[in-house]
Amino acid sequence: MLASAAVITFCLNILSALVALMTSYYAYKVHRLIPNSLLWAISIGFMFLGVGLAVDAGTSLVSGRTLVQSLSDRVLTILASLTYLTIQMVAYLIIAVGYARVAYGSQMKVAAPVVLAGSAIAGLYRYSLLSYFVVLILLAFIVFQGLLLRSGEKKGLSGMVLLAFILIFVAHLLLLISVLTLGSGLFLIGTVAQFFGFLSLLVFVLRSEVVGPR
Repeated sequence: MLASAAVITFCLNILSALVALMTSYYAYKVHRLIPNSLLWAISIGFMFLGVGLAVDAGTSLVSGRTLVQSLSDRVLTILASLTYLTIQMVAYLIIAVGYARVAYGSQMKVAAPVVLAGSAIAGLYRYSLLSYFVVLILLAFIVFQGLLLRSGEKKGLSGMVLLAFILIFVAHLLLLISVLTLGSGLFLIGTVAQFFGFLSLLVFVLRSEVVGPR
């Protein structure tokens, strides 16, 4: 059962990495036609996510045999996992900053260093666990700003983008709970939800809609 769940998780991570990289590419193409700070942030952020998920998927192949491998293999696996968690935090921070620039404009010059400092401080303590918590906070901020933009005067934001980030937020909430409870079932469900969140965003950029106000 655990082996099959690991295989499914690996496949979903590979698919999510491909979808994230495709989202990055097409968001960049749309940004070139219709310059938009949020599209640019999504393009950069999902490029990081695609690379990070590819690293994580590669790590999962190695981690299954680290118990019978040398200490150096285990150290490399841990470093790869920390690299993925760092890339993930940076990716969602970039997207959060993109949303904040749309919502607050020049005021973001003050807010960005505060977010960066908070993320760095949180990441120093029990890095693996709290990295999920930091990402969850950033995603909550992204979803909150998306809801504000949809309900306010700035209605250029597609509902599909908001749905995508809600799915990704739910996914990371499940992933955090699975880490706390050591539940492999929840981790798998979270991975599935993340994949569909990424897929929703890819569908949006393929349709070449406008994200946020021009």
